[in-house]
Amino acid sequence: MSRVVLFSGGGDYVDPWHPFLETSAVVADLLRAEGFSVDTVLGVDELPDRLSGADLLVVNAGGGPQAHPRDADLRAAVAGHTGGLVALHVAATLLPEDDFWEGRLGGRWVRGHSMHPERGPLRLVRAGEASTADLPPVIDTVDEAYSWLRVADETRVLYRQNHAGEPHPVVWLCERDTQRSAYSALGHDVEAYDSAAVRSLVADLAHWASAPLLAAGAR
Repeated sequence: MSRVVLFSGGGDYVDPWHPFLETSAVVADLLRAEGFSVDTVLGVDELPDRLSGADLLVVNAGGGPQAHPRDADLRAAVAGHTGGLVALHVAATLLPEDDFWEGRLGGRWVRGHSMHPERGPLRLVRAGEASTADLPPVIDTVDEAYSWLRVADETRVLYRQNHAGEPHPVVWLCERDTQRSAYSALGHDVEAYDSAAVRSLVADLAHWASAPLLAAGAR
């Protein structure tokens, strides 16, 4: 059984906009239903020990518009994790003063550039370059349409959403050295996970990211 550490907001990392404890409970339940063992962690100090031997780190947390006092400790914990990574929604904003997070994740939210319109109906369209044939061509949900995220050229985009007449990557995969990372911009609140397709997508990302890479570029 693959072991997941779910780092959730609601403890050290909180913001005024996201019900992290509620969404993390949904994510933990759906991962357990997929056969993962899930250990939810709220405090940064717990992460190094909990991550020892873990197959996957899932991050569902954000710290608000400024750098967080625990950012250096969070960075150290993530850097010491050799398994896979799945980051959800506002986790793209973490560690704003450190390039490490963007490099590990394959992209990020850029302060003063990235944005989202008001939460509402959202349609994701499978990217033409997505090679995973079993992904549904369209996913409909209710969420925030993250737009103008900065995404590295080497990422493999799975889904985009359209805002202001432009397509915006919102779900992607990244492989670097022997590590796999995946990002989904979905998950503002519990309603975002009402869609079976969204829950299935998160499970698929977790299975992919937790599978070890034996060498750079391996599949």
